[in-house]
Amino acid sequence: MNAPSTHGFVLPIVLCAMLAAGILVGGALNLTLNATRTAGVHTTATRCRLSAQTALDREKLETQTAFVNYFNSSPSTLNILVWFDTFSEQSIGIGGFDNPMIQNTAINGCQVSVSVVSVDRSPIIAINQTADVTLRATASARSPANVPVTRVIEETVRYAMDRSRVFDYVYFVNNHGWFMGGGVTANGDIRANGDLDLDGQSWINGYAYAAANDDLGWDGSINGIARYLSLNDYWNRKDTRWRPTSPTHQGGDAWAMGYDDKPQDIRKRLHGQQEPLSMPFLGDLQFYQQIAAHEGGTIRQQGRTLVDAYFDGPGPSGLTNGADRGCLVLDGTDKPIRINGPVVVAGDVIIKGKVTGQGTIYSGRNIHIIGNLTYVDPPSWPKPDPHPEQTAQKNAGKDMLGLAAKGNIVIGNYTDSSWMERVEKYITPPWVREYACDPSDASIGYPSVFGGDYAANDGGRQIHYVRNPRTGMYEPTATSARTYYQSSVGDRIIQQNAQSANITQIDAVLYNNHATMGRIGECKFNGAMVCRDEALIYIRSVQFNWDIRLGSYSRDAVNIPLYLPVSPAMPRVIAWQEVLPGGQP
Repeated sequence: MNAPSTHGFVLPIVLCAMLAAGILVGGALNLTLNATRTAGVHTTATRCRLSAQTALDREKLETQTAFVNYFNSSPSTLNILVWFDTFSEQSIGIGGFDNPMIQNTAINGCQVSVSVVSVDRSPIIAINQTADVTLRATASARSPANVPVTRVIEETVRYAMDRSRVFDYVYFVNNHGWFMGGGVTANGDIRANGDLDLDGQSWINGYAYAAANDDLGWDGSINGIARYLSLNDYWNRKDTRWRPTSPTHQGGDAWAMGYDDKPQDIRKRLHGQQEPLSMPFLGDLQFYQQIAAHEGGTIRQQGRTLVDAYFDGPGPSGLTNGADRGCLVLDGTDKPIRINGPVVVAGDVIIKGKVTGQGTIYSGRNIHIIGNLTYVDPPSWPKPDPHPEQTAQKNAGKDMLGLAAKGNIVIGNYTDSSWMERVEKYITPPWVREYACDPSDASIGYPSVFGGDYAANDGGRQIHYVRNPRTGMYEPTATSARTYYQSSVGDRIIQQNAQSANITQIDAVLYNNHATMGRIGECKFNGAMVCRDEALIYIRSVQFNWDIRLGSYSRDAVNIPLYLPVSPAMPRVIAWQEVLPGGQP
């Protein structure tokens, strides 16, 4: 008897197995293809996002560059941020300084376009003006599987005018700088938009910078070296007007912009051939008049208001239309001068004595410091300091005075013959080189290119006091030619009010369009000194102590209402979001 046959079952089983395997392989292939397709889309989407961000970053920088170029060419503009008012989807800024947006440019294989969505600008009457610019970047590409991909991101970027970075330095000159004579100490960083000469005997407890200046022929070299103190030696000096240290004490926290004795190789603390740091010029003071009126700035003394925002009255001569009209004498020898906010004085300011409060005096011409100028309630930084936050909070309300002149800051009694004997070399050519001036300074005698002779006549007049033979009194009955360094106020007033001894202390932030010059004794400057030319002749020693409350990123950078000159700040992103291609979040 024969066994039953099994051949009829084998083939269907094999075929079923092959079909199942095919289904599995096909599914796997399909999954692989889908995964590859999806991965390609994700990779392309990431590439588009990065390309869009790259385009935004480029536009932010180029917009800032165009705005700064406009600022540098238009320092007298009252409301500099009107530049941002001229915009369309494809460009921003005033013609000639505008920045076109990217349109259909390839970045990383993506087609990218950038447009301006909106501009929201702060009011005119604000010292720290802002313009919030919203930019939209669209990037498109196709994935390896030919799937279209688009990413759209928006950023709101804040462009602003803020306190100029020149105040981050205790000594800043927009020209050649020099620390010579063996008796100079800087407790803070120093900088020159030109060469910097060091005599090897000076002390720089900070860093030194020099920048190339093609207009004046400087290549930004630092010639010589300086000395500096270790932290322990710095602490042991116990001078509370010196800036704090980082760390604040042994094992303590860092104090941003505080003194650090690292690196300990002095050559690594000297930085030549840097990029120039733009110094804003004081242009038309009408802008600061508006600020002063808006903020209610005043100068008071003994309960009497001497200046209510703006002063343009008769000068010390009392003559309504005298050559010294708009000039003001401030003497805080017996009773302190009280400053509150910004004020503007049309002419020269003559000042000495005690001062209290917080604010800035803007002068339409020169500021003459004719005696010691000291705070009633100065800031202080104990060293070492185990309680830095308390120190910073306490100093926020301490006295702080800014002195800003469209002309010069002249220190000492320039009517004394010995003053000119010591200073003349450093305020005349060839020591002073010619330079371009702000157009608005033509009103005080500066041509478009100044030859560098501050001892020359500026075309203006000063009061001249003549002795009346009948009464024996000196009366303001005449005028005489005025030089750039002299005041419109008569020499007799300077002589009567000037301190008889050499000046030994100045508590203020000093700023001017042209020169800081003068003859001083063993003097301490507590604040900062910013100018174009510097011609200070000291006796034995001079010390510059930086007020760290001026620091752009120090823990002491509180909102003190100084209203010092401003310049374009670095832009910063205040909002970021990704939106759908149609523009919806």
